[in-house]
Amino acid sequence: MTPTQKMIPLLLSLSMLGLSLIGTPLKAQDFPNRSIKVIVPYGPGGVDLQVRAMVPTLTKALGQSVVIENKEGGGATVGTLAVKNAPADGYTLLFTGTSALAVVPHLRKNVGFSMDDFAAIGNATSTPLVVATRIDTPYTTLPELIAYARVNPGKINMGTAGIGTSTHMAGESFQIAADINFTHIPYRGVGAATQAILGGNSDIVFGLPGVVAPHVLTGKMRVLASMGTKRSEFFPNQPTLVESGYNVTEITRFGFFAPKNTPAAVQSKLIDAVAKAAKDNDFITSMRASSTTVLYLNPAELKAAVDDESAYWSKILKNPKLSSLLE
Repeated sequence: MTPTQKMIPLLLSLSMLGLSLIGTPLKAQDFPNRSIKVIVPYGPGGVDLQVRAMVPTLTKALGQSVVIENKEGGGATVGTLAVKNAPADGYTLLFTGTSALAVVPHLRKNVGFSMDDFAAIGNATSTPLVVATRIDTPYTTLPELIAYARVNPGKINMGTAGIGTSTHMAGESFQIAADINFTHIPYRGVGAATQAILGGNSDIVFGLPGVVAPHVLTGKMRVLASMGTKRSEFFPNQPTLVESGYNVTEITRFGFFAPKNTPAAVQSKLIDAVAKAAKDNDFITSMRASSTTVLYLNPAELKAAVDDESAYWSKILKNPKLSSLLE
């Protein structure tokens, strides 16, 4: 075999390698060339309303349609796992509360995901939860709620968006601080938990202002307190838990995440689109009208927020009163 003939296999190999290397960035440059799906791991009528308000700007920025899919169940685990296991090509994203990645992995050892399985894309909103009840409950203030709960342990049904969600953990933290006991009833999303209150199947929710506010305006629910570090801009007449003497806060963030191996160039396009959507005036106006606070966080800031929340709950969950939640 001549030297030239010996070189042919090597040249072919290098050629194929070159084509392979060229193909990857070309695909990233091509992105997106079809619709993008955003999975919301909660039931309809709650968190999904936030991302739906971003769709017009996302669609314009990406040049493709953006489809929202509610995939509830398991305290946000069903939808979260669906995104983790999706192809890392940028066409399937997760829009979720940070508690899904910061709390649930501590509660369930075999849940199958953690923040390490995702790439942060950008945060959209950050709103303190509120303590809300049906209008006909026998407690009309926070002190009355606590007094009633102490005399009637377990009689108050606490509806939540599911085990390990921010609405659940906020309620658990408050029970510990106030030394009272509710009966926990998990639902498939905060919208469903709120509807349960209206239907008389639940009594209290630690919920999103945007979900609760419409029912407060129609006289069907009342807010007893907020869970921010300062009073809610939407319910300024109601005290915070902190000023009421209970050192409990819960400010829930909602943002976008992609499977961890999504190409950097694809992530960059998604990051830019989310930033534009979160800063869009129409989105900000829409969120304010629905009692939701907009807070854009870039990928590094969002990941840091999840990591901080994870560290916080890792310590809190060591409390013996919460041991029954661990799996």
